[in-house]
This record gives sequence, structure tokens and C-alpha cells, in this order.
Amino acid sequence: MVTMATVRFLKRWRIGRGASRGVASHDAPLRPMPFLPVMVAVVLVVLLGGGAAMWLLGVWSPQPQATLAAERFRLDRIKTALTVAAGLAAGVTLLMTLRRQALSERAQRFAESDALEQRTTTLYVAAADQLGSDKAAVRLAGLYALERLGQDNPKLRQTVVDVWCAYLRMPYIPPVEVLRRNVKRSPEHPADDAEVPDAKAEAERREELQVRLTAQRLLAAHLRRTKTDTDETAYWIDVRGSRMTTDLVGAVLVDLNLTSCEIEQGDLSGAQFHGYANLSEAQFHGNADLSQAQFHGNADLSQAQFHGYADLSQAQFHDDAYLNWAQFHGDANLSEAQFHGNADLSEAQFHGYAALSQAQFHGYADLSDAQFHGYAALSQAQFQGYAGLSGAQFHGDADLSEALFRSHADLRGAQLHGDADLSEAQFHRDANLSGAQWHGDAYLRGVQFHDDANLGGAQLHGNADLRGAQFHGDADLSDTQFHREANLRDAQFDHGVNLSDARATPAAELPPRWVLSSIAPGAELLREVIRAEDHEGASPGGQRKTAADGAGAPADAT
Repeated sequence: MVTMATVRFLKRWRIGRGASRGVASHDAPLRPMPFLPVMVAVVLVVLLGGGAAMWLLGVWSPQPQATLAAERFRLDRIKTALTVAAGLAAGVTLLMTLRRQALSERAQRFAESDALEQRTTTLYVAAADQLGSDKAAVRLAGLYALERLGQDNPKLRQTVVDVWCAYLRMPYIPPVEVLRRNVKRSPEHPADDAEVPDAKAEAERREELQVRLTAQRLLAAHLRRTKTDTDETAYWIDVRGSRMTTDLVGAVLVDLNLTSCEIEQGDLSGAQFHGYANLSEAQFHGNADLSQAQFHGNADLSQAQFHGYADLSQAQFHDDAYLNWAQFHGDANLSEAQFHGNADLSEAQFHGYAALSQAQFHGYADLSDAQFHGYAALSQAQFQGYAGLSGAQFHGDADLSEALFRSHADLRGAQLHGDADLSEAQFHRDANLSGAQWHGDAYLRGVQFHDDANLGGAQLHGNADLRGAQFHGDADLSDTQFHREANLRDAQFDHGVNLSDARATPAAELPPRWVLSSIAPGAELLREVIRAEDHEGASPGGQRKTAADGAGAPADAT
């Protein structure tokens, strides 16, 4: 019993030492048995065993004289003492045997682990060598060999993904039939009279295309997490539970499909997307870099989720771009991006800083019902086609200064909760801002409306600065209300102005020949904006005469 207790003590001490160092007992490195604990245990065993033997031999207790079988009693004591000694020897022997067994098992385990590591390394090197083959079939085999390695070895999964991405980053020119599927305005669309490569070169490009499409499919298959997945190993995470990162800088990608994929960090800066690029419902949990990327076909990023910094600056969308319902939880940079086709950003959510300054929209731009929760920078943005911002909500400050709208601009019902700066903006066609709500200060200084401008029913709850604004077409300010200071000094109205039911505070600075109506008893703070000639014909009590009363032209006449 003493021996077994000693063995248990030593085992627990060693396990505790391994656990205290953060290492599991079966994986802990081999170490010699410590001298001090072993000597203490041996001395303790010797003392206890010797004391038990002396007690059994009757050193401290006199032998009973009245016992008839004294010799037999003495022999029993000797037998017991010898049994104790044999038990102690057996315990020591058992301890050493357990030690040798542990050493043997540990050595075997390390040998097996080392053999497995060597085998894995050999397979990895062989698969990597296959990717360098000049035969497409061998390269395909290398891709699938790497997939099997990653499937069986979670700690190699990121390495396998890195190898796939590195292969896709290699220089490549797609076959002519792929380039011809690009939109015609793309620089990668071959001209009709372009020289066609020889048949052998085209055949090699087609074979390489199949290898690359396979690499893209394998990559997407292990980055995609779906609710219907029954195989838990289909979606790859490493041994620490982290998601995969992708490095596709400057990669040439054909019909890339990353829909519903979940990526930790994604770097696709400068990538060339040929054909249809599908990133719908993709999730980037870290930063996503698509700066200077070229989309030669349709680009679908609808319902994509960007949880970190999203960089699409200077990206080129040569065909239609779909970013509707996209969620940008961090800062989003679309500055200097160019949308040569239609751009759909309807109901997109920008929760951080949204930079669209100097962005160019050459086709239909739909930002209707988009929400900007932070600062929205659209300064010097260019809308060559129809600009739809109806129902858009700007919860922070909005900067549209020097923005250029060459076609129809629709901002009906827009909600601007912070300060809004449209100074020096230019509207070359109809501009519809009817029903817009300006809760902060509105800066429209020097804005130019080259065609009709509709601000009917707009509510300006903050200060409004329209100094030097130019209205070259008809201007509709009917039902417009200026709740605080309004400065329209030096504003130019070259055609008709509809001022019916327009109202402003007495602090408003109005253009020449515009006045505020007299305050009738019980009237509200806002007073009606009318023309001077109408004011001269107003009846007592502040009530303006109508045309039927013979007062002349109504207020909305020129």
C-alpha cells in the first residue's frame, strides 16, 4: 500500500508539473526523473519500511512470555517483515518498469509523429512539384493532392490555400473566346481585327484555363459555409479555429464564384476578373482589398458583408456592378472608382466612413434607399448618367461639393440628418429634390442648376446657405420651408420661380424683389415668401390678394 501510494505520488507530481507548464502529459517532452523528489520518496519508503519491520520483529514490543508458540510467533513476524521488504522491492521494480515503459511508448509515439511529418512533407513537395509540370493533367493531380493534404491536416490548410492563390497569381492570358465575352468597352476585349494566336498556343491556354478553374472551385469549396453542409470538414479552419486568408493580388480570374464564402482577410487588389465575377453574400471578416481591381464583365457583390476596412478605390467596373444590399460595417473606400456600366448600390448600408469622392458613374447610378450612418464623402463625384438617390439617408454629414450631375438627378425624399454640403455642385439636367429633409445645415453656395430644379416641399430645419446659387431653368420652391436662417442673397433665378406656400423666418436674406408677408395676428413664426409686386397689392391684415381679386400676377409667375 505504501509502495502504490508512492507510485501514485510520483505520477501525479509529474503530471502536475506538465500541466502547470501548459503541456499535456502525453505530449510533454521527455525529462530525467528529478533527483530531490525521488530521494525524498526513497528515504520515506526506507524509513517507513524499516520502522514497520522493526515493529513486526518486536524491537519495541517485548515478546510475550506466556505464549506457548513463541517461536511460531517470531517466525510469523519474520515472514511479515520479509513480505514488506519484498513488496518494497517489487514497488521499486514496478516504478522502474513503468518508467521504462513510458520511455518506450513516448519514443515510439515521437517516432510515429516524425514519420508522419516526413510523409506529409514528402507528399506536399511532390504535389507542389506537380503544379510545375508542363502537362495540364499532372497539374490537376497536384491540386487535388494538395486538397487531400489540407483535408487531413488542419495545420496545413492555410499553406494549401496560399499555394492555390500563388498559382492563380502566376501570369496568364485567357483564350480568345474568354476575352471576347468581356464587355466591348473593356480594354481586355480584343478588337475585331486583332491577330489570333496560333492553334497550339490557344490549346495550351484552354488547358491552363481548366486547371485554373479547378483551383478556383477548390478554393471556393473550402471557403464556403452553407447551412445545408453535412460534412464539417468542407469549410476549412486551421487548428486555432481561424478562417482562411486569401492573397490574390494581381491574379487573373475567370468566372470567379465566391458566393456565400467566408474569408478572414482578402487581398484582391489589382486582380483581373474576366467573365462573371460572383461575390454575392460573401463575408470578409477582416479587411478586404479590391483596390485597382478590374472587372471586365458583370460584378455581383450584392448582399456582401464587409466587417473590416473595405478598399475599392480606383477599381474599374467595365460592365454592370451590383452592390445592392451590401453591408459595409467598417470604413468603405470607393474613391476614384469607375463604374462604366450601370451601378446598383440601392439599400446598401455604410456604417462607417464612406468615401466616394471623385468616383465616376458613367451609366445608371442607383443609390436609392442607401443608408450612410457615418460621414459620406461624395465630393467631386461624377454622375454621367441618371443619378438616383431617392430615399437615401445620410445620418452623418454629407459632402457632395463640386459633384457633377450630367443627367437627371433624383434626390426625392432624401433624408440628410447632418450637415449637407452641395456647394459648387452642378446639375446639367432636371434636379428633383422635392420632399427632401435637411435636418442639419444646408450649404448650396454657388450650386448651379442648368435645367429645371424642383425643391418643392423640401424642409430645411438648419441654416440654409444659397448665396450665389444659379437657377438657369424653372425653379420650384413651392411648400419649401426654411426653419432657420436662410441666405439666398445673390442667388440667380433666370426663369420662372414657383413660390407658392414657400415660407421662411424673418431672419431670411432674400433676393431682390422678394419679401416676407406681413404677420397676421396669431400667425406662426414662418412667414410666406412672396414677390414685392404681390406684397404691394396685399390686403390689410397680411392676406395676399389673388389674381381673382385683381392684384395682378400670382406669386409663381415670373
